[in-house]
Order: sequence, then C-alpha cells, then structure tokens
Amino acid sequence: MSKAKFVFLLAISCALSSITAAQSADPVGSVRSFYAFDRAHSQTFNRKNVDARKRWFSPELVRLFDNELRRQGTFLKQNPTDKPYFGDGFPFQPLQENCDGAGKSRAVRFKQEFRKGGRAAVTASFSYPQPCKTADPITYTVGLVQKGGVWLIDDLNTGEDHSLKEILRRRDY
Repeated sequence: MSKAKFVFLLAISCALSSITAAQSADPVGSVRSFYAFDRAHSQTFNRKNVDARKRWFSPELVRLFDNELRRQGTFLKQNPTDKPYFGDGFPFQPLQENCDGAGKSRAVRFKQEFRKGGRAAVTASFSYPQPCKTADPITYTVGLVQKGGVWLIDDLNTGEDHSLKEILRRRDY
C-alpha cells in the first residue's frame, strides 16, 4: 500500500470514529464525548465553533444557536465595542480557573439522573481534584433527546434562573 493511500485511509478512519463517538446510544456517553471535545477546543462563540459542535446538538438547539449568531452579528454591527451576550464563549462549562498554587484545572464527572422514553438528563459536576478542593463543585444539568437511536443535547441548566434554550429564545438581545 502506498504511503498516500495509507494516510488517506487513516484520515477517513479518524473522521468516522469522531462522528461515531459523538453519536452514543447512551446519554452519559454522549455528554462525556461532547465535553471531551468542548474542553479541548476553542470556546469562542462563532459559526466555525457552532458547526464543530452541532453533531452533539438537537436540531432545535442548532436552530437556536444559528439564530443567536445572526442576532450577535446585528448587535456587533450596531455596538462594535460592546461584548456580545456569549462574549465569554459557549456556556457548557464554568469559566476555567486554575487552583491556587497547584495549577490544576477543574475535573468533571458525569451521572445520569433520569431516562424516560426519548428524554434523559445527565449532570456534569465540575470540581478541583485534591489537593485543590477549595470550592464547592459546580453542577450543570444537560437535557438530552433521543433521535435516530442517538442521544443529542437539547438544553442546559446551570442552576441559574433560565435554561440555555430560554436564554436563546429571549425577545431582546
């Protein structure tokens, strides 16, 4: 086999395995694979990064993110020096801060809370590992829907007053 053919087959294999990893038949597996990707890639809220994550999102959440990108573009044209609503990036994890002294970042653990029919909820708990246990864990609840045998992220609750979908559906920017 030629070197070029080998590299081509390896690239195809990698691409297919990343798609398969994103599409899990298990809610926790879907959330785990999403966070593995999300934590390793840029958090900038833009078209490129929404497209890179959309294989984990329900069609409705993709539509809401697309709408938010349009709203953000309009806002930035009118207010070029202001920070847009998602100016800190995607809302799927707490702002990353290192533990004092040890330089350790937050660990994340996942637990399925419920699964009924085509809906499920998985908690993602972010906490510092030992010896950095200086703050209480931050827990987000990820809502999922099952489409075509795979679990897709449909909403996020960070413990604030509104879920991600409620924020994306807000009337005013």
